[in-house]
Amino acid sequence: MPSTFKDYYHILQVHHDASPDVIKAAYRKLCTLYHPDTSHNENEMSRMVDINEAYHTLSDSDKRAAYHRQWLEHFTNRNKHVYSVVHPPYGTQHDSAQNVLDVFFHALYTKNWTSAYSCLTIEDQLRVTMGQFQAWREAVSDCFEMQDYRIQKYRSYNHCRIGEVVYEQVAEYAVIINDLDLQTSKVSQSTTHKYAVFDGTSWKVCLGLKSVKHATLKFKLMAQRRKNYDPVALYQSAVAKHDPLTGLLSESGFYDEAFKEVERHKRYNNPFSLIAFQVHCKDNTREIPCLCHCASIIKASSRITDIVARFGNNQIICLLAETTESQAVLAAQKFVSNIKQRQTEEFTLNAGVIQFKGMNAIEDAVFAACSDASRRGNSIFINQREGGL
Repeated sequence: MPSTFKDYYHILQVHHDASPDVIKAAYRKLCTLYHPDTSHNENEMSRMVDINEAYHTLSDSDKRAAYHRQWLEHFTNRNKHVYSVVHPPYGTQHDSAQNVLDVFFHALYTKNWTSAYSCLTIEDQLRVTMGQFQAWREAVSDCFEMQDYRIQKYRSYNHCRIGEVVYEQVAEYAVIINDLDLQTSKVSQSTTHKYAVFDGTSWKVCLGLKSVKHATLKFKLMAQRRKNYDPVALYQSAVAKHDPLTGLLSESGFYDEAFKEVERHKRYNNPFSLIAFQVHCKDNTREIPCLCHCASIIKASSRITDIVARFGNNQIICLLAETTESQAVLAAQKFVSNIKQRQTEEFTLNAGVIQFKGMNAIEDAVFAACSDASRRGNSIFINQREGGL
């Protein structure tokens, strides 16, 4: 070992896997003891030069990574990042490996980022600073909150490579985590595999991190979208396609589906027809309940392919796919018959039937069917665009 090689870790009086915050704190403490302003002792002034040199190197992640490779060669004989293991006492290896994982996940659970970071290997810490690690974990915690975790031993490896580093001993664990989604308030369970590695002096958690910038950005964007999450707006968007009163489609929901049927008609010339039902009551306050009564019966009598919607306060529109006008008339009669059987109060129900020919827009066809339904006002009377049923 060359005598000129300086052990910067020893100079700053920190462990070789000390976090950046620990290194900074150690440097500040030593500055108060050996700064030239507080002492004129030449030996202490020389020591301060070494302290500044050590801090200048270890506080820079790139310089520290380069220096650490030299340090490994000079002080541990671990050339090329191959770790020669000082085996722990028999019977404690598994316990120590699992213990460091437990400390790590408990720190994540309690949001003690400094403690979690201190559990990582020096290689992880050289690639990801404490500040980057904290920003990443805080971004995750803005979206998900850990509820509990369980660690199970999976398998052990000898002379195992993780990333660019070969470790003589590696313990793999399955970690079962329950997370609360802070947007939906739902708890989901996931299983992740984590590694504990022995670095020659102690067990560490090896995440194999290269960068957390992309992950941090992803969770920050997710959190930002969730902050703008408006449950009322989401509900209104959902019900905009459906009528919450009758359970049928709304007018906009109807046209969304009807336009698809028009495209099928253009492509394959498939027939479809429209039925417009119109409800009238002598007592206007009963019109909505009667409409709901008819809606529930029509919906129960419809096919899966039928499109049924509420239009306004007194109209129900049915689009019957693969149906000609004569077939639609029979369907309308079936609907009316079912309504008659379950009619509990007096109201007038008119209907208009029309087959879509493709010459006009779907909106025009709906308007024509509704016009036919409004022509007469007889009790449960069905009329069609040309002639009666």
